Amino acid sequence: MHVRLKASMATGEQDGFGRVSLFAKHAFKYYVVGVSGVLVNLGILYVLKEYVGLWYLVSSAIAIYISMTTNFFLNKAWTFNDAMMKQSAVFMYVKFIGISIVGMLIQLGFNYLFVDKTHLYYLLAALISIVIASGVNFVLNRHITFGIKL
Repeated sequence: MHVRLKASMATGEQDGFGRVSLFAKHAFKYYVVGVSGVLVNLGILYVLKEYVGLWYLVSSAIAIYISMTTNFFLNKAWTFNDAMMKQSAVFMYVKFIGISIVGMLIQLGFNYLFVDKTHLYYLLAALISIVIASGVNFVLNRHITFGIKL
């Protein structure tokens, strides 16, 4: 049964409960990886803004890109490794970054609104913006990048 379920998960043919269970497992792992990405993102943002002296949006863009890359490798190796389609890692990375750029634009837009319009502290604004963008990234990357049926 276990072998059959694992094989069917790779092809997306599991029953309704299996799909919900797999989705929940992936969501949990994705957000655990996301927490590490948040720490990478905010740490790099802080260093670039406070010690290097870059503008907060430039610092944020660089920090987002670096955290996207670390998140890709962790998600590929741990989060989706049990159900993803077989495909080139480079091709997957390009899709992951493409989708994550959408999330980055959402994130930067909210950062700008929160910091420049509501005068929220830039690190708190970045954290809130990450939370807003992460849901979109999870659904799109799970389906498009890693090839897992919805």
